[in-house]
Amino acid sequence: MDIKYEQLEDDLVSGAFRRDLEDELIFGFRQIRQSGQRLPTASHYASRIAEIIGRSSAALLDPNLAFHLYQEILVACEEARVTVLDEAPLPS
Repeated sequence: MDIKYEQLEDDLVSGAFRRDLEDELIFGFRQIRQSGQRLPTASHYASRIAEIIGRSSAALLDPNLAFHLYQEILVACEEARVTVLDEAPLPS
């Protein structure tokens, strides 16, 4: 996912960040499931994604922004996971 750090706060407020991330996660979770692996827990995946985003930022994220960012990542992970797990099993 391409993070536009200069508009990250606006994307969080509008919900665009969560929708885009959720779409990408659904695609990735389907691939994980098709490979026969278990999907990671939402909290595990969210913390990893938040760490990567924070590390990739040119400047340290404001703590308040970082908190809201994590919350949006966690919701996106939870929703994507539920979407993929609720789909019919893939034929073998």
